[in-house]
Amino acid sequence: MNEPISRLRNANIGNLESKLSQLIKPVMPDADFVNSLKNKITNVPTIFVESTKKNTKLLFVGIGVLVSAILVWVIKRLTSRSGEE
Repeated sequence: MNEPISRLRNANIGNLESKLSQLIKPVMPDADFVNSLKNKITNVPTIFVESTKKNTKLLFVGIGVLVSAILVWVIKRLTSRSGEE
């Protein structure tokens, strides 16, 4: 593998194309792959946006629990301070 590369380094620019054509074998891609790739590139994709209604309900429940916990904590602190006086 290193021998063809070392020969390529020693070649001048004029011989570069012929050396590359000797080293690299052309590949014929599968026609189905090419057609599917063409369709993916040329057709506009359909984009679906997921509904966030379920997450919104969960967010409201979480905020309600948090506000309730803070409210209970504030009430306990106020009642414990009034009992000390």
